[in-house]
Amino acid sequence: MGLGDEIIVTGLARRMQRRNAAPIRVLDQRGRPRWSLLWENNPRFAALGYRGKVQTLVNAPGQRDYIASQTLGGWVWREWVCPLGEIYLTDEERAVGSRYAGRILLEPALKPEASPNKDWGWDRWCALSEHLQSKGYPVSQFASQHCPPLPGAEIINTKSFRQACAVLERARLAILPEGGLHHAAAAFGTAAIVIFGGYISPAQTGYAHHVNLFSGGTPCGRRKRCPHCAEAMGRISAKKVFEEAASLLRVIRLD
Repeated sequence: MGLGDEIIVTGLARRMQRRNAAPIRVLDQRGRPRWSLLWENNPRFAALGYRGKVQTLVNAPGQRDYIASQTLGGWVWREWVCPLGEIYLTDEERAVGSRYAGRILLEPALKPEASPNKDWGWDRWCALSEHLQSKGYPVSQFASQHCPPLPGAEIINTKSFRQACAVLERARLAILPEGGLHHAAAAFGTAAIVIFGGYISPAQTGYAHHVNLFSGGTPCGRRKRCPHCAEAMGRISAKKVFEEAASLLRVIRLD
């Protein structure tokens, strides 16, 4: 289950409650109730044991509003407006976030099952990190089993995705690929630069208040590595991303 999708569900729930105040029960494609830890403490959702009147939302892998259809090679996308989500953190989670307030977060890691076409490229991440640090802006990165540390980056260890969200809530800026953390950044109103490339576009999962870097023409949705996406990522240089960060952080641009 994609964590970003679970955050999108919270935005859909808020949208539904504008018309009907009844709590939402989320169902899978077989009509079975399901639950996500990202909905904890959210008053819009009916807990699995709730027996009162509810309204239902069918949302599960393969059945998302931004997906038009599935092919053997991947996805065909549908344009839509991605709703802002909500994450109700606990006081304990916020205490974790407060320890890392004001960080500039770089997130090169992808989840293992993600399409490789979301990968911006390790060399570009390293170059971006070096550009920022050379201008006096230290960078931080979440610890990951799937990605080595960036040179010179502060490594932040969190025990859960929710704790990572708490850190993100207090970040000054986040630079990251399209995925769960960019949806969390949107939910918290955290400034973010989102590297889309060519696999999926902001017309599916983007937010207007973020800097969305998409350069792929028609997003291909392919699950396996493809030259179209490699070319799209190649058009997003480390210098370009640094300059976008500079406009947000008000640092000196590269020569």
